[in-house]
Amino acid sequence: MTDFELRPILGHEINAFAACQAAAFGGRYTTDQLESLAETLQYDRSLAVFDDGDLIATTSSYLASMTLPGLVRSDAAAVTDVSVAPTHRRRGLLTSMMRRQLDDLYSGNETVAVLFASEGGIYGRYGYGAATFGARYSIDKRRARLLMPPGLAGRGSGSIRILEVAEALEAFPAVHNAYVPTRVGEVDRPPGEWAELLGDARSPAEDARHRFYVCYEQRGSIDGYAVYRVAPIEQSDPWRRAVFLEELCSLSDSAYMALWQYLLGIDLTEELRTRSRPIDEPLRYVLEDQRQLRTTHWGDRTWVRLIDVPGALSRRRYDHEGALVIEVEDSFCPWNEGRFRLSVDGGGVGAVERVESTPDLVLTVEVLGATYLGGVAFRTLAEVGRIAEGTDGAALRADTMFQVRRPPFCTTNF
Repeated sequence: MTDFELRPILGHEINAFAACQAAAFGGRYTTDQLESLAETLQYDRSLAVFDDGDLIATTSSYLASMTLPGLVRSDAAAVTDVSVAPTHRRRGLLTSMMRRQLDDLYSGNETVAVLFASEGGIYGRYGYGAATFGARYSIDKRRARLLMPPGLAGRGSGSIRILEVAEALEAFPAVHNAYVPTRVGEVDRPPGEWAELLGDARSPAEDARHRFYVCYEQRGSIDGYAVYRVAPIEQSDPWRRAVFLEELCSLSDSAYMALWQYLLGIDLTEELRTRSRPIDEPLRYVLEDQRQLRTTHWGDRTWVRLIDVPGALSRRRYDHEGALVIEVEDSFCPWNEGRFRLSVDGGGVGAVERVESTPDLVLTVEVLGATYLGGVAFRTLAEVGRIAEGTDGAALRADTMFQVRRPPFCTTNF
């Protein structure tokens, strides 16, 4: 990148910041969205590239609390707003922004960055690895029947209640905030994302007018919620309709079962389609015919980048005690290169130190980011040559130490 200016934006440049993103992603900011961006953007954590005064590339980050293995809560840099104007592609602008952003985060003693990738082939070159995954599901509601497992029989005396959007905006964040610490990979949801999820029932937009909000309430406490739309499966046939599940969040088994039972029982619809859900969706195992839960898409969710390898490895917890010497290759952030001994005690707490010992594992920082949350197996990556074993059985030992009880997942888009 030559003859371009790279710096944080100023308050009066927010419109140009938004316009650049809109041009890159083929959309437009509404007035409400622009106002929200102006209020929530942390200007000192923004970056933009200027060409003779014209804003032509953007990125920003904010601190978000993320659930790490061991259900430890820790700050992560949530990277967002990444765009390059179509007029200035293939000029190294993204690389320059990623370089500056990681330098700044490292200088601020931040250890982990996380993002959603618009394309799968971009962020590996900057040391990010795909770490959480999700699936979209489809159910033929005319054939699907829920079982009532003996373990749930007689449990739960709650009921489903339909809420107005204002009630949902008041009640749902508390449920989500209680859920986030229970699953590895989840991050806190910014207020603007709640507005995006819930929408506004007064909006003329078709999906907003057909959006519904339900909760499971038991003894005056809300244990779960679902947000869904009812819309035609095909625009050419408005009478063939489906339930489109935007989000379901539950704090108890009773809430989980009751919400799915409600969604599958909505009349005048023949199909239920979900947005991205965990790949270990329990619903499959309480359907009379498991085949009725069809996976229509499987893909990556969040990508993780270790900004400070020893700091990041010491923040999470581990499933088994043990020790590994890991050699990390990181040409983009050379301060991470070297060999690190990870020693985990009986309580799952890890200590990290630089060493010169022979490595048990040799890998890139991208691979370490992918395995960091426990959702990608070291053995799998070793089998395809992404990890070199210096010691026989080291990948298996790493899996035993890094494993988590459930696959990591991130519900919130950012």
